Amino acid sequence: MTQENLTANYRKDQSLWMYACSRCGECVDECPVYQETGNKYEAPGYKIKALRPVVSRRILPFFLGSAPSEEELKRVADGLYGCTLCGRCVSVCPYHYDLVDLWETSRESAIRNGLGPAPILEMIQITLAEKNFLKRPYAARKNWTKGENIPIGKKADTVYFVGCVMSYTPTLRSAARSAGTILNAAGENWTILEDEWCCGVPLKFGGGTEKFREFVEHNVAAIEATGANKVISSCPGCYRMIKQEYPKALGRPLKFSVIHMTELVDEYAKSGKVSFSGKLEAGLTYHDPCELSRLLGIVDAPRNVFSRIATKFAELPENRYNTHCCGGGGLYKAMNTEMSLNIAQKRIGQAENLGAEIMAAACPACFMNLSQAARFKKSGVKVLDFAEIVAQQIQTKQ
Repeated sequence: MTQENLTANYRKDQSLWMYACSRCGECVDECPVYQETGNKYEAPGYKIKALRPVVSRRILPFFLGSAPSEEELKRVADGLYGCTLCGRCVSVCPYHYDLVDLWETSRESAIRNGLGPAPILEMIQITLAEKNFLKRPYAARKNWTKGENIPIGKKADTVYFVGCVMSYTPTLRSAARSAGTILNAAGENWTILEDEWCCGVPLKFGGGTEKFREFVEHNVAAIEATGANKVISSCPGCYRMIKQEYPKALGRPLKFSVIHMTELVDEYAKSGKVSFSGKLEAGLTYHDPCELSRLLGIVDAPRNVFSRIATKFAELPENRYNTHCCGGGGLYKAMNTEMSLNIAQKRIGQAENLGAEIMAAACPACFMNLSQAARFKKSGVKVLDFAEIVAQQIQTKQ
């Protein structure tokens, strides 16, 4: 590997970002991983500093600065995965550089140049083999539907894209079923796919993008075969992949709209398609998932719903676009489970300080990490999925 190869896949604007970075340190102060670990290789600004000479050599042939050693580059490559891709660095960058996009491109480069960490390489291989990243057999993907009235693979107006975590995780089965309860209550003509594959997040976030388009084409073909004009997702990762990345990979617009579950329930409530039988009496707070809020701008929809179904709602100190990462995103948990849970425990602590009894999560990855942290911390805060809370309050039609 030549050092120039490490940045060969960078777009011109990305190379310019790294070359122009003033190293002001704003991103370092905001990084939830660096705050926890103190590892400079996981600090956004330091990664740019370390790779800058490589970029400079590629775009400025006469650059005379010293090149980083191979050992240094390996540490930087590992540091690229010491990141939740939460976007806090982006939100404070005075130049508005899209650093999440840069980290994803850098991870792709690390994989191509043999610098991918073992846990990530394993996750990519598992995803390619079983069409999920959780080491579960593909044939078990629809086991959560057994005994339930869940339409599968039929012609429909709406597809509920379940996602890997919701499909395979026992503690989220009730959340997936709750999504079905909501769709049924609204009279939606819906289905899940007969042959759903992973949305591709582990490949895109991990850097193993060589087969990403294959996953895109498969899922889009499966969705279009149902005749659906709308796709619903409870997972912000699936939502972002399908809505933003699929059209780029295909080189054409999608033939269907993509909506997150929080947006859908808000629409249902406003239009009268669903109504609620009562209000939740327990103290409720809401954790904004980083992808859903900071990266996708969806912050009002869940709060609109909570205003209808909760009597005691309190905001966490870091909320909406300024939300604090739960520590479970960007494949970081695969790299450092302990630190990932440490970050989540701080978020649970914020809920405890509010006196909240329930913390709502509108993301299966957030749900998993926060609920595990609550158990580890022996907290009285109960973490519930957004759809599960809504389904408990929804008034079903007789």
